[in-house]
Amino acid sequence: MTTAPPTNKHWFRKLIHGQPHQIIGGNDDPYLLRWYLIPRNPVLNIYLHQFLRSDDDRALHDHPWWFWSMVLLGHYYEHRADGRRIKRHAGSIAYRRAETRHRVELPTSNDPFSLLSREDSCVTLVITGPRVRVWGFWCKDRFGETRSRQYEVERFVPYYDWHDGGCGEPIDQGRVRADD
Repeated sequence: MTTAPPTNKHWFRKLIHGQPHQIIGGNDDPYLLRWYLIPRNPVLNIYLHQFLRSDDDRALHDHPWWFWSMVLLGHYYEHRADGRRIKRHAGSIAYRRAETRHRVELPTSNDPFSLLSREDSCVTLVITGPRVRVWGFWCKDRFGETRSRQYEVERFVPYYDWHDGGCGEPIDQGRVRADD
């Protein structure tokens, strides 16, 4: 579910026309729409994110930079590595280190006119620092066992190696990755 990094070409034109600078998850079933509120740069970036669906629930992920986020519209649940499920609602502000592992879960829509089950979108403002690391996903793996218990370890999968079988599940050959 990765995408090629965008360029600053036509940055202002896209912004004033409301076109996202980056569509993450593919055009057919996007996961996240991202607008750059200032031109991308290596020091500090300000994004507007519209989450359209929840993160993949197979693994938590981290980020390439520290960041602050503020929920502007809607809400979501943040699942953390320590097992907490935190509701982030409009007005919530949170700081996360690059190493913070989490995933976003959107609430199921209560729209009585919706014929299909769907999730409510959420809009956030994100301020990031400089890139400090490669980001990726943290998959839980069985490592070994003793007479009394099994050990579980987390395996890091860099974002560029993540795919439909990202944690080692069989890949459905009928599906095409959103960024292929």
